[in-house]
Amino acid sequence: MSHLQVNLQQSLNAAELSSELIQQFGYNHQNYTLYPDSSHFIEAFDLQAYIAWVNNRNIGGSRRSLSLYVHIPFCSSLCFYCQYKQIITNDQVSIKRYLDHLSREIRLQGRLFQDGPKVEQLHFGGGSPTYLNDGQLGSIMHEIRQNFNLVQNGAYFIEIDTRQVARTPLKTYSEMGFNSVVIGVQDFAQKVQQAIHCFQSEQDTLHVIQAAQQEGFKSVRIELIYGLPKQGIKEFDYTLEKIISANPNQISLVSYLHLPEKFKPQRHINAADLPLSETKLEIFQFAITRLTEAGYIHIGMHLFAKHDDPLVIARRQGRLYYNLQGYSIYPDSNLVALGLSAIGNIGPTLSQNHSDLHQYYDKLAHDQIPIMRGLELSADDLLRRSVIHALICHSVLSFESVETIFPVDFKQYFAMELMELSAHEKAGLLTIDEQEIAVTLKGRLLISGICMVFDKYLRVSKARSQYSKVI
Repeated sequence: MSHLQVNLQQSLNAAELSSELIQQFGYNHQNYTLYPDSSHFIEAFDLQAYIAWVNNRNIGGSRRSLSLYVHIPFCSSLCFYCQYKQIITNDQVSIKRYLDHLSREIRLQGRLFQDGPKVEQLHFGGGSPTYLNDGQLGSIMHEIRQNFNLVQNGAYFIEIDTRQVARTPLKTYSEMGFNSVVIGVQDFAQKVQQAIHCFQSEQDTLHVIQAAQQEGFKSVRIELIYGLPKQGIKEFDYTLEKIISANPNQISLVSYLHLPEKFKPQRHINAADLPLSETKLEIFQFAITRLTEAGYIHIGMHLFAKHDDPLVIARRQGRLYYNLQGYSIYPDSNLVALGLSAIGNIGPTLSQNHSDLHQYYDKLAHDQIPIMRGLELSADDLLRRSVIHALICHSVLSFESVETIFPVDFKQYFAMELMELSAHEKAGLLTIDEQEIAVTLKGRLLISGICMVFDKYLRVSKARSQYSKVI
């Protein structure tokens, strides 16, 4: 274990996160891959606005690379904890219809980027992309290669459902061009699986991780969810130890957020089965300790990685980035969104495809890219997003570095935020001097709570809530 790892492990173990500290500053809020979030998108930002920004994306002489996100919404069964747009079906006719329209969308988007900007990142998400058979998935990848310029050795991710991969060897995905996998693991305890209606074999999951490693995938990321119904530290401990023994490159701790009023599948979950906040905190603290003991380094936003992982190296060298898919070693790129409800980012804009399947089909039937809504970010949005991402990536924010890019006096512009951060400083989460904000190792575990201070939309929402209570 390196000197850096030893120091980090000792510091994280010493970072006693009390329940009071968690309640005050939080650890389960926004991940800020998207700022502002989609609730602030407007329908006035339409296809015409999108095309205008695509045509003007190289203004100023900068030529950004491309990222692609492809949404495959299909699943074989309904998982009660899910927060994503999904379609439960076994109807191959319906699946073919969706893929035909997705192929048309790929071609329409490809025409807008005929100058051939390089695609350095690709992410297939869902739903469950591996619900498609190898012929269907291969056909979509072929369509992408025909219409976009994918570089060799880019970061090409596919989310894998271990319940489905048995029918398609990992080698098949590698031959298609994928070189990184994301595997969601909820809990191996049967009572937890029953409570969330997601039955995942421990044996199959560990086999898929091993197969991905043997096949030479350069990144194997496991997403572990904690705070699920019927889940206690004993159950989580068992699952975590099995995953650590499998030795994946990266392990992400994902806090389950129970929002049944927003996500319909969660209405099937009995709220009385959810662990107490003290139990959830205990699981969180235990996971941090075990992961650092096992040699994983905390990058930020509850993502842990091996010391030789490219993200760890990039963070140490100050060249880590953050985008709609999370941490990346690639500089900011334009993100083209493909598929139902997918969200993209072109220049200073965000856009989202139609989330209603019939409207999605109707737009494409008329050879129109199915943009539903979006937002042109203001100068303040861009400034605040830059500040938030700098804190997430580097844990240090130099006032001068911000002032070099944006025409503001940082301490004057963010006077209210700096005043609010004094509470975080007293709690040992960060330090502030005349030149910078530096987040401590303990603060990195609660980085989203620190970023929330710079979230203008959250501030306005709180003010409205307080006003309505007074009224």
